[in-house]
Parts: sequence; C-alpha cells; structure tokens
Amino acid sequence: MRGVSQQKIDKKILTVISVTTLINFMAGYNARLAVVGIPTIAHDLNADIWSMTWIIQGYMLGSTFVQLIVGRLSDLFGRVRMFNLGILIFTIGALASGISSVPYILALSRILQGLGGAFLMSLSVTILTDNIPSNMLGRWLGINQITWRAGAIIGLTMSGFIIDYLGWRWIFLSQIPIGLIALYWSIRSLKEIYKPAEKPKIDFQGFALFSVSITLLLISLTLTGYGYEIYSRELLITSLILFVLFVIWEIKTTSPALDLKIFKIWQFTGGIIAQLLYSIGFGASLTLLAIYLQSVKGFDPSITGILLTPYEVTFMIFGVIGGWLSDKIGFAPVTIMGLTLSSLGLYMFSRLSTSMTLIIGELIFGIGTGLFVSPNTSSIMTSVPPQRRGVASSLRTLSFNIGFILSLNLSILSMTYYIPYKIASQLITLGEALGSHSLNIAVELEKLDSAIKHSFLIQSIVMALGIPFSITRIKRSFHK
Repeated sequence: MRGVSQQKIDKKILTVISVTTLINFMAGYNARLAVVGIPTIAHDLNADIWSMTWIIQGYMLGSTFVQLIVGRLSDLFGRVRMFNLGILIFTIGALASGISSVPYILALSRILQGLGGAFLMSLSVTILTDNIPSNMLGRWLGINQITWRAGAIIGLTMSGFIIDYLGWRWIFLSQIPIGLIALYWSIRSLKEIYKPAEKPKIDFQGFALFSVSITLLLISLTLTGYGYEIYSRELLITSLILFVLFVIWEIKTTSPALDLKIFKIWQFTGGIIAQLLYSIGFGASLTLLAIYLQSVKGFDPSITGILLTPYEVTFMIFGVIGGWLSDKIGFAPVTIMGLTLSSLGLYMFSRLSTSMTLIIGELIFGIGTGLFVSPNTSSIMTSVPPQRRGVASSLRTLSFNIGFILSLNLSILSMTYYIPYKIASQLITLGEALGSHSLNIAVELEKLDSAIKHSFLIQSIVMALGIPFSITRIKRSFHK
C-alpha cells in the first residue's frame, strides 16, 4: 500500500512539474528573445533610449501591477484557475507585441503580456509548493529552473537568427503556439487542491495606490533622463507619498492586497530584501551585455545571442546544484556563496576587455545566480503558513520585478551621466543618422563603453549588499 501511495505522489508531482516546466520554458524563451532584439527593435521603430527602456520594462511593469492582487485572487478563487487565465493573457500580449508598429504600442503590448506573466511566474511556484513536500521543494524548484534556462538558451540562440532572417516581430509571434499548447495542457492536467478559507474580497484601493505610485516613480526616472528635473522631483515626491499611504492602508484594512504582517517573519523578510538587492544587481545585466556586444563591439544579433549562452548554461547547471545543496545544508550558506560570486561576476563585466574576460565573467555570474535563486525562493515560500503562500509568492515576485525595473532605470541614468542621452540613443539603436551629426564615432563609442562598465560596477556593489541578509538568517537555516 505504501508503494502504491508513493507512486501516486510521484505521478502527481510529475504531472504538476510537466505543466510548470512548460510555462517556465515559455517565460525564459520570452525573456531572452527581447534582450537580443532590443537594439534592432528600437532602430526599426525609431525609438530613443528611454522609449527602449519602456519597451524592456513594460513586461515587468505589467507583472508588477498585478502582483498585488495575483496572490489574493489565487488565495480566494483558486491557483489553477488564475494560472490558466495568465497563460491566455500572456499569449494575447505576445500577439499584440508582434503586430505593434510604434514604440508606445509595443510598450503597452508588453505591459499586457506582463499582466499574464505575473500569474504564471507567481502561481507556478505556489502550485509547486502546494503539491511537493517541503523537504523536496528545493531540488524540484531547481529542476523547474532548468526549463526556464533551456527556454532562455533557445531564446538567446534563436532570437538572433529569427531577427536576421525573419524580422524582430517573429520573436513575439513565435511565442503564440507555445502559449496555446501550454494552456491546453494546463487545463487538461492540473487539479485544484487548495481550498479557499476566506470570502472573496479584493483590495482595489491598495492596488490603485501601489500601481499609481510605481508608475509615477518610473515616469519620474524617465523625466530625469530627459533633463526635466523639476517635474521629475514633483512626481517622485508624489510617488513616495502614495507609497506611504499604501502601507498605512494595508496595515489598517481588514482585507489587504498584501498581508504585511508576514514581514514579522525574519526568514521571509530577509529573503525578500536579499532578492530585491539581487534583482537590482541582476536586472539590467544581460541587456547591458547585449548593448555592449552589438553597439560597442559591432556583433550582429545572432552572434550576440551565442556569446551570452555560457551564462544561461551555467545557471541551468548550478540552479539544480543550488537546490540540492539547499535541501542538504540549508539555504543560508548557499545563498551567501551565490551572492558573492554574482557580485564578482558583475565586477568582471565592469572590467571587460577581451572575449575571455566576458566568458569567465559569465561563468562566475551564472554559478552565483544559479546558487542563489532556488535556495532563496525555497526559504521564502516555506517560511509562511500554507494559507499565505499565494501572498508570499506575489511578494517574492514583486520584489524581483521592482528591483529589475529599478535596475534598468538606474543603469540608463548611470550611462547618461557619462554620455548625453541623444547620442547614447543613436549609438545603442544603431541609428543611421550618426554621421549627419558629425560625431567622432570612435570617441563616442569609447564613452558608451565606459558608461556601461560604470553601470556594471554599481550593480556589483548593490548585489553584494544582499549578503548580510543571508548571513543574519544562517542560524535559522541550520535549525529549521
């Protein structure tokens, strides 16, 4: 009987994994397709550097908006139902992105796709946590990451060839069949096992306060880049006021979008802070490398994708190793090592000089990020009661998204400190008008080179700041 019972458990786990890994493959494929294609897309749509930034961060912004209610919706109405809705929205967003003709339409389409992506990335972890025993969760999360990285590797290697031979629109249109297959398989395979314990009530006031606050923050950073510092400062102050009001509202309301009380659990809070700092360090890294390789070094998209592959392969391998080590010795030592190596990899990017430096930096960076992500995610998800896992997963994803968005904006601001944004836009988007402005291209490219490396140095420092938040949880890790 025990053997039959174990077989049923194993079959259930494999069924769940088959769905979540397909979704993670699609998400990884989507993430890396856009990285390599950004300079070409920006050039084709005549986008400047800040329009390009909004195209990149549109997906993350859409995902960030909905994170506030994804956890609540899933805890109240069921994880599987919201998961399937996310697949549908994601696929429609891919179609809209592929047929966009101007930068702002593409940015809006990516926001729509991000809305669906929010359900996918948050709830895939929640569904895994619901169905897998806690002593096995780390390794399965690690294995689940393999398919994200496999999708990322294919996205990196294929995107360049898709752009070179079919055009950039197909990097989005090619996601549609994957989305439809994933939706069919999810509806057919997943069963809802979580039973909501509360009456449905959505905190739309908190959702509105947070969404407007984040949007104003990003607009403020954009205006800073354009030189409108007065308007930027006013929007920043308004954003901070709204965020404070959001926190006050969430503490006082009886049915908050985010249960901020779980921040009393240090294993959870420390993990969230560590991940926020990690994502600020990580967020713009591959985009900056793609810009560096295409704009500074002159490689075409297909070669750029191939040159970025060592990072994804290394992450894929050490993502599994990180999960296995976390189950064996606890998450804290593994995350400490991961953040240390990630910071070192970013520092090496700030000293790029040869292809060998690039490859070594990618390998170190891949090992570090692979070791960090799965153990830290496992520590966050297992630190809260089952009825709060949806909210915990949303906060985990929210911290990553906010860090990612801040990373993109701060890196652009850092770059434009070295080089005027108009010239940076022309260089990055491979504009044909460079010669008409009588620019000394070699000199300007050298400035862009320095600006990108300066951004990597700042990211390296921010990444290292996450280490203390793993160290302070080390005793809890050994005694859990």
